[in-house]
Amino acid sequence: MTPRIWFVLQHRPGPAADPAVRVTDQPGFREHLAFLNRRAEDGTLVAAGPFDDTDGSVDEAMTVLAAASLEDAVRLAEQDDEAVRSGLLAVTVRTWTVVMTPAVGED
Repeated sequence: MTPRIWFVLQHRPGPAADPAVRVTDQPGFREHLAFLNRRAEDGTLVAAGPFDDTDGSVDEAMTVLAAASLEDAVRLAEQDDEAVRSGLLAVTVRTWTVVMTPAVGED
């Protein structure tokens, strides 16, 4: 199998987030959902969702993108997501080399 490059966006509360309120309940979170919807529409969204191992005081999540390059993934994560631009969310973008997936749908 040929390795596939995906990009992992690790989201956490940003400097503008109110620590007393879940990020998903704060004004501006809808912009993050709009970002995810745009990624679904353009075909770059692989998966997205929160981590279940948090204690509820910190909202952390991960998005996986199949972008053309690291530069594109960073641009999308930092410029196209208004929740990141406003500081509600902070994001770290990492390259993920996927060397194994189920054989279903493989070329």
